[in-house]
Amino acid sequence: MILQKLLRIEIPIIQAPMAGVQGSALAVAVSNAGGLGSLPCAMLGVEAMRQELTEIQGQTTKPYNVNFFCHAQPGPDARREAMWRQLLSP
Repeated sequence: MILQKLLRIEIPIIQAPMAGVQGSALAVAVSNAGGLGSLPCAMLGVEAMRQELTEIQGQTTKPYNVNFFCHAQPGPDARREAMWRQLLSP
């Protein structure tokens, strides 16, 4: 299946969510233009996220992405640290 069909978008553009510098307005504009708009939520509290989602839902019926950071923090690795320090040493 073509990704555009799966995402129900008209043009093959997925807007990069930019936490801390964009809100719902950009996501709405991209979705309304036929791409997949994205709302960065990693830095939003529950109420702020609820408000942004309400804004999006009030301005478009098109698909949009809700993005969170879900990665695990890597643990310390002395061998890996020694290796990169050696590679970067003058």
